[in-house]
Amino acid sequence: MAFTNFDTKEINCKILFFGPKSAGKTENLKSILKNTSQELKTGMLELEEEGGPTRFFDFLPISLGQVKDFHLKLHLFTLPTNSLYESVGSVILKGMDGFVFVADSRVEAMAANIECLAQLRKLLAEEGFNVADLPKVFQYNKRDLADVMSVEVMRNEINPGSAPDFKAIANQSVGTMESLQAMAKLVLKRIAP
Repeated sequence: MAFTNFDTKEINCKILFFGPKSAGKTENLKSILKNTSQELKTGMLELEEEGGPTRFFDFLPISLGQVKDFHLKLHLFTLPTNSLYESVGSVILKGMDGFVFVADSRVEAMAANIECLAQLRKLLAEEGFNVADLPKVFQYNKRDLADVMSVEVMRNEINPGSAPDFKAIANQSVGTMESLQAMAKLVLKRIAP
């Protein structure tokens, strides 16, 4: 749930980027950081080992400006899929307002996408979220690689509810801002109908 601070006139929303290992979650945040105007970003915090997969999480705060009399901020987090850090996941999931599921488009990664989405649903249910009611966006990343699954098959397998979805090449900043903008619209619709 969005946290509203009436003293500072701020609304803070937490967005989670989730997906299988090496799907491009951190690359999404790096792309967003690179493509966001200077006055809207404050910097990215990465807690990982150099050159390896995300160990703990990444965090990127983004300002969306004024909504009515309040300053709206998005707090973007990635969540690792390593089960050793389930307690980190539980903390990050608290108060979440929506998620972007970053799927790896390679044919060989489809089983990992499905397994990871099932894991996300389980984690969210354990935290008391109704996944059907949460704002969500699906992103089909790595579209530039050879041997990718068709978007139609990916939709059928991981996005049968027809949530907003985008083709992406995160390391080239393709589809990343569109995914974030769609998520921001969904979150705004919930907090300021």
